[in-house]
Amino acid sequence: MDKQALHDVLDAQYFGLADRLEGFQPREGQLQMLHAIADTLAEADFDPANPPATKVAVIEAGTGVGKTRAYLLAGLHLARARKVKLLVSTATITLQEQLMHKDLPELAKTLQEPFSYAMLKGRGRYVCLLKLDAQASGQAQEEFDLAEPAQQGAAEADAAVFQKLQRKLQSGAWDGERDSLEGEALAGWGRIAADRHACTGPACEAYQDCLYYGAKRVAAAADVLVANHDLVLASLRSDKSALPNGERAIYVFDEGHHLPAIALSHGASETALTSTAWATRLERALAAAASELDYPAESLPDSLGALREKLAQLARALLDAYTTRIQAHAESASSEPLRVRLTHGKLSEELHGFWDELHQVAAAAESKLADFSNWMRRKRGEDADSAAQVNPHMLAIGPQARRLTELVETAELMLDEGAMPPAKWFEFRAEGGVVQLDAKACPLFAGGLLQRNLWSRLRGAVVTSATLRALGKFDFFVRDAGLDHVEGTRTLQVQSPFDYGQQGRFIVVATQASPKDPAAHNRECAGLIARDLREVQHGALLLCSSWVQLRAVVEAMPVEIRNDLLVQGSASREQLLRRHREAVARGQRSVLVGLQSFGEGLDLPGTLCEWVLMPKVPFANPSDPVSEARSEWLEAKGRNSFVELTVPATGVRLNQWAGRGIRSEQDRATLVCYDPRLATTPFGRQLLAGLPPFAKLLRKGGKETVLEVGEG
Repeated sequence: MDKQALHDVLDAQYFGLADRLEGFQPREGQLQMLHAIADTLAEADFDPANPPATKVAVIEAGTGVGKTRAYLLAGLHLARARKVKLLVSTATITLQEQLMHKDLPELAKTLQEPFSYAMLKGRGRYVCLLKLDAQASGQAQEEFDLAEPAQQGAAEADAAVFQKLQRKLQSGAWDGERDSLEGEALAGWGRIAADRHACTGPACEAYQDCLYYGAKRVAAAADVLVANHDLVLASLRSDKSALPNGERAIYVFDEGHHLPAIALSHGASETALTSTAWATRLERALAAAASELDYPAESLPDSLGALREKLAQLARALLDAYTTRIQAHAESASSEPLRVRLTHGKLSEELHGFWDELHQVAAAAESKLADFSNWMRRKRGEDADSAAQVNPHMLAIGPQARRLTELVETAELMLDEGAMPPAKWFEFRAEGGVVQLDAKACPLFAGGLLQRNLWSRLRGAVVTSATLRALGKFDFFVRDAGLDHVEGTRTLQVQSPFDYGQQGRFIVVATQASPKDPAAHNRECAGLIARDLREVQHGALLLCSSWVQLRAVVEAMPVEIRNDLLVQGSASREQLLRRHREAVARGQRSVLVGLQSFGEGLDLPGTLCEWVLMPKVPFANPSDPVSEARSEWLEAKGRNSFVELTVPATGVRLNQWAGRGIRSEQDRATLVCYDPRLATTPFGRQLLAGLPPFAKLLRKGGKETVLEVGEG
């Protein structure tokens, strides 16, 4: 089918929605996006006999375009034509639920050709029925015999929590998923979550009732799958993928701007150096399993004692090396852990030796453990009656095996001193008067990870979000997401249908105090913000760059203003949003106060958010170890990390924050940033130019004048 014929078919479906869908209004941008997706996917070759030539449509669709309907219509049509599935991946539960409970049901009712859909989450989002039973019955008590001091004495209280959960699951009051838990039950999730190390699959006595495998069976039969970026990135690089591979599905990544950060989290690793009880538990579990299953003891990992000693030696060396800094940090009474980053990712000769020895011992133990696990699986497969004997041992070994894998992966990253070594750091924190020590490492950039683990495995994909461009260009995202080496990548910006110039004002306030003097600037901002908040009649959003800034501004507010503030951390996000909506509905002033998680993804239309207030340009935390290491590496190459990384990333964040103000064609909003650098610096003018075309004003000495982006 040629391009015009394809457009004609899709146009007929699209405009047909107007007859069958109440309130549907065709939008030029939505139709433009529909065509662009179809054109890209039509060129994708899903024949496994042919080498992959990935085609990716990268589309920034402004708020109000209706991108979900565009990619569902185009993706579903092309998936049917290619006889593959459509997989939609999101970054947030909120969007997943919107797809499952609103967008997909709505489309299924209106399209003439029916389709099925299902949601699949990662294995760890579902409860393991055997683990829950063990925790509720107290059979897991042995975990606490060797637990760290902070965990001692918790077993009985936890058992009661798990018993309550078990009753709720049996009665149907709980669906068995992590996302529907909160409080104590959520805190203990790690002990009852399904995981691949402990899972025995079809041989498990609870297999038929297993929530994960039940969801997987439903997903296997569905035409459209809804997943999340975490699951996609973990699954596609696995030999036993829970999701269809790139030859059997079109992949759509909504909220695609999250992909680089999530990829980095998958490439990162950490291990606790002062916690070795897991190795003792593993040793005991292996010995018990080998004895009962008649496995030769000489084939078990024989180096777990040496592993504990190597961990202790490394921990002592680090504690000795940083004693002065640890003491100074303790005297500062900071609630944050002490982070010590390795400059240029370089280990000292002594530390390199420790990590090398530790890696050899841990890798050898992991290899023998893998042999034993495979032997148990074969035994279970060859003799179905042995499953009841084997499964409890695999369940007991699994959590400790995960700790061993984490140790091996962390050691590998620590020993990597190549052309682009990972960020490497240690965290020291006091718990019960004892210093606990963690080692952490993370690759500097996500591009290579995504290129290897995602794009090279797909045939046709769409990446979309309301914020993919930085400073008006796609360059930063394309490079950050590893798409600069994917020849089949196309970018498109689809304009929002909103009239930003008429609907919104963006005011830059020329404060007397410099933002580089945080204490003075926060004090001045508190007074200026309080003055603006007195003008608020309904809902407002106050977004801060750090907890320090948030606390300083809130504490300096007059009492009558502070009473209207709903501050992040004082209750759950859902509770704060509910209180906010109720207050605005009563005709009261209500102000949500939060950090980045409130600056992205909140949908507060109409009177729920008529003002957005920002004390400072939202630069990322400069002390983040990965950001520090990334900047250090660029500067060592003679490049400017501020220009290449900091400003573009800040531009994306500023656009996200500004995007909270106008959510529909009827909204009106005033956005205020109390950071004069937006008007006085080259990078500030770049940031302003990258914003939607609000009416931009400069407030100085109480007077507001038109601010031309090109002004100095």
